[in-house]
Amino acid sequence: MNPPPFAPPRRGFTLVELLVVLAIIGILASLLLPTLGRAKARAKSIACLSHVRQLNMALLMYAGDHNEEIPPRTYPRHWTSPLYPYYGSLSLLRCPSDHPDSRRSYLINGWNDYFEKVLSEADFQKFMAFQWPHGMKLSNVPEPSDTITFGEKKTGSPHAYMDFRQGQKGNDLEELEHARHLGKPDRRAGSSNYGFVDGSARSLRFGRSITPVNLWAIVPEWRHAPPLPLEAIP
Repeated sequence: MNPPPFAPPRRGFTLVELLVVLAIIGILASLLLPTLGRAKARAKSIACLSHVRQLNMALLMYAGDHNEEIPPRTYPRHWTSPLYPYYGSLSLLRCPSDHPDSRRSYLINGWNDYFEKVLSEADFQKFMAFQWPHGMKLSNVPEPSDTITFGEKKTGSPHAYMDFRQGQKGNDLEELEHARHLGKPDRRAGSSNYGFVDGSARSLRFGRSITPVNLWAIVPEWRHAPPLPLEAIP
């Protein structure tokens, strides 16, 4: 009877080999995770831009049904209420990149520079006190492709309207979020999303909604005011 053929003993991984494999996996993960994180952030930014575009279309449809006027300033009910039949889903009010507890991520243009110019002082006070019955007429906007309707606000801000002439205190420039997307670790490398009067929506780099041209403004002295340095933007 022949003896069984020799079979070498099975050799397992040594501790050193296992550590090397784990180290390689760790290195690969460290390389891939930032890339995956940036891809996820970009996807959220794209979804947010879609929200802005849909809100913007709701605004234009409302204006089409109301003699080209957008909703007037109201309080405590603001623009989200009269536009709701046109956008139809409260989920559109929150940017996916915003905090999950945030109920609304966007400001609408308050147009206060225009109304201060065309109204009497008494009527402008009514306008700012949410008592003026008319909203902005979009046909009065001279540069619709470069005038903002919607922008992103800072998380937790209760403001609904973007006003930029309220004196030294309470200026709503401080309410704008300029770098919600891809703004870490350097905010000035980030961007935010905006809607425009012509119906378009696009992303603007940090601070570019207000400098060198204030795209929220209509009145030339405000639209083309001396540009803010990016370092001065909150």
